Amino acid sequence: MKKTVVLAAGIAAACLLAGVAFAEPVGQLALTGVEPDTLRSETGGAVSVYGSGFITTTLVRLVGFNVLDTEVVNASLLQATVPPGVPDGTYDVQVSASGAFAGEGDVQTLSKALSIVSATPTPKPKKTKPGRPILTIRNFSVEPTRPVVGTEFVVTVYVYNTGSRAGENTVVTFPGGTFVPVGETGHLLWQLHINHTAVVTQRMRVPTGLSSGSYNLQVNLSANDWEGNHYEYPETIAVEVVGVGAGHPQLVIESARTEPAVLGPGDTFSLTLCLANRGSRTATQVVVGAASFDLAVPAGRSNVLAVDRIGIDQVVTTTLPLVLGEVTQAGRSSLEIALDYSDFQGGSYTDLQSVGLEVSTALADRPQLIIADYRATPDLLGGHSDGAPEPLAPGDTCTLTLEVANVGGGDAQRLTLTLGGEGGSGLAPFAPLESSNVKFVPGLAAGETVALTQRLVVDGGADPGAYSLPVALAFDDSRGTRHTDSQLISLLVRRRPHLKIGFYRPVEVATVGVPIELPVEVTNIGRTLINVSTLEVTSAQLEIEDGSIYLGPLDGGTSGSLEATGVAKFAPGEPEGGAAEVLVAVRYLDDFEQPQVVTETLTVEVEVPVEVAEVGEEEAQEQEEGFWDKVLRILRGLVGLGS
Repeated sequence: MKKTVVLAAGIAAACLLAGVAFAEPVGQLALTGVEPDTLRSETGGAVSVYGSGFITTTLVRLVGFNVLDTEVVNASLLQATVPPGVPDGTYDVQVSASGAFAGEGDVQTLSKALSIVSATPTPKPKKTKPGRPILTIRNFSVEPTRPVVGTEFVVTVYVYNTGSRAGENTVVTFPGGTFVPVGETGHLLWQLHINHTAVVTQRMRVPTGLSSGSYNLQVNLSANDWEGNHYEYPETIAVEVVGVGAGHPQLVIESARTEPAVLGPGDTFSLTLCLANRGSRTATQVVVGAASFDLAVPAGRSNVLAVDRIGIDQVVTTTLPLVLGEVTQAGRSSLEIALDYSDFQGGSYTDLQSVGLEVSTALADRPQLIIADYRATPDLLGGHSDGAPEPLAPGDTCTLTLEVANVGGGDAQRLTLTLGGEGGSGLAPFAPLESSNVKFVPGLAAGETVALTQRLVVDGGADPGAYSLPVALAFDDSRGTRHTDSQLISLLVRRRPHLKIGFYRPVEVATVGVPIELPVEVTNIGRTLINVSTLEVTSAQLEIEDGSIYLGPLDGGTSGSLEATGVAKFAPGEPEGGAAEVLVAVRYLDDFEQPQVVTETLTVEVEVPVEVAEVGEEEAQEQEEGFWDKVLRILRGLVGLGS
């Protein structure tokens, strides 16, 4: 009689599920295995069927016996109950996704997958370890801790095996009931060892209509031991719900507009929102505000506004005063608006919605300042041979000139320029002289340029290199909106060599045509090494031989020398001699690996021998006499006394 009741219940369940199979589409059905593969006829038991494509209407059938009571754990696991009294034999296991086994494409079969055996003469007992797996929920958490009706929450359970055997095919299911599971409700943990914990998370939804209070959430734990015995451990956990009675308010932003309609960076504007309550309860204690300050910040007041209440289907208009940030990208930008409200039943709600802002970054009516040119002029005499000024060196003073141009379409007012950035923290190794590092310009019209100067001194201990100097600009536009900008300029600091150049022994008076030694020496009187390449000697009045030599790096306090030979040249018409200039050039590589040169002019006295001077006077007299003889002969010829 008991067998008949069980069979009748199974057939009724199969018919009921077959009737609702049309409500859910059948997935791709596949079977991979059955555990255990042998059951006793006297006791029956539960079997696990593995595969894919399982849905809520899926049923398991023993071919030749009947449809089994089936529980869909998830899309890849079924649990079927084989009742006691099934005849001995090896059975094919069939699975139908729709619950109807008449079709072909909807049915999958595992051949000879399950054996049913009766009691036989008592075999030799197996030596097995006593005990079984015992599953319990050791701890759990709910996020948020007090979910509101109509919202979702996540429950996390810590499943612990306190038994004396490992749990095989351990399954955690959330069958639902008071709370509605979202997504798959079954979680297969496979094997859970003794004294081990597994963590399972499940997303649930609180249905509408619940009142405030604590409700039980059903959690079913099950596992097999290694002999195939199946164990069930139903558990419940308490979840506290914030209820709202029947229905709840629902606020939506039905329209939004800004004044002005098109916004520019830094503009002050008003955002008008039309809030409508499309729920079934009155919204109370409504608070509206910008959710973040990335795009816009409050203007002159708090970032939120409070509205007393909004009735069902009522529309309320409210305005937020805001300032647009320094937006660099034009187009439609999204501004998030946070809505917080309650109802008369004590329910609280939070919502995040977005509105669009039309942003323009065009410079047609806004100022835009740039540093168009700058130069640092050292307070030194002289410079390079090409006319360029001497480079900056540690300890030097200079005048820095900045040319600020307004390339925008609007006038800039109350311009302040700060060297070193905001606060001057980036000014080192330079320091201002005679005035502060902040300059003020009352106004700069569109298209105009203003030159600002600042005297600076370079720190005496500064290392050579290229220094980036930040320049902070702050100005107002025609609407009074303050704009800030930061730009960079670079100043080069080179180490200037300290060299002593001269003759390292006295040089005699040079005689025209007679070779003379020119003993030139260069000494590094500074403290740092100088990478000298060559030492060269040239002269316009002397013919120089052996006038160049490679020296190499010179440490502080060391020197290099050159023994050149010079021969004074005789210039007709200048037999009296005089001073000859000797140009000494020291070529080296500076701190930026650029070739540089230091020159020094030395003088050598030159005299003309007596013989050369006398010969020069006689030749001059002969030349003078020859000229007058020619004149006399011409006069004689004119008067007929001779040719």
